[in-house]
Amino acid sequence: MRVILLGSGSYSGTPKALCNCENCTRARKFPQYRRTRFSMYIPKIKALIDPSPDLYYHLRHLNEKVENVFITHPHFDHIAGLPELQVFKEVTFYSHEKTLHVAKLLQETFLGEREWRYTPLDFNRWYGFGNFRVKHFPVVHQPGEVAGGFILEIGEKKIAITGDTGPEILKDERVLQDIQGADLLVSEMTHKHSIPKTHLGVEDAIKLAQMVGANKTLFVHISHSNYTHEELEEKVREAGIVGRDFMHLKI
Repeated sequence: MRVILLGSGSYSGTPKALCNCENCTRARKFPQYRRTRFSMYIPKIKALIDPSPDLYYHLRHLNEKVENVFITHPHFDHIAGLPELQVFKEVTFYSHEKTLHVAKLLQETFLGEREWRYTPLDFNRWYGFGNFRVKHFPVVHQPGEVAGGFILEIGEKKIAITGDTGPEILKDERVLQDIQGADLLVSEMTHKHSIPKTHLGVEDAIKLAQMVGANKTLFVHISHSNYTHEELEEKVREAGIVGRDFMHLKI
């Protein structure tokens, strides 16, 4: 089964406007260092994870149908590209009901009435939808806001996606048990160092990968302020793969 990482970057992308840090300077000169905002696609179930603000660019290159959309949380870099899905007549959205409220508001504001479906998912409960099962689990990401990750079971394959999460996930025994031994772990690795209740840094992302023991781990949501791509690969070593835009993985 294939998984396509469409965007590997965090909220600003790389290069960030008006920034002349090392990563942004390199990305302006060399396309391979550019990072659009995080999003990924699973062809087997025609599923998109997080419609980022760069979705038009992603869809233009992907050129495949989207039928299912999973949204980790309603921050703009994970949901603002939703109106770009206007090219698809029938789409089903899956997330926590508070996130779906924002999604429907974006639809109604920019597109009007659509034949789209919104399927709320309670946290920590399995749901079956024909050719896949899903569990939406909560994570700590900016207190007072709703955010979560997903576990997707597609046939015999299990994919775990952390979404944006603080290092508190390392002590969440329930989540760690649920995602243990996944075929693919997609973990955020936003900054050099973790920010409590907000994002994972490099060391904690690697620690999460080691605790989960997935067959493959993909590190994503990488900020322009993080280490360079080569430095990240050196630090990660056998723990996982540092994501690049439009990377294809086989699981």
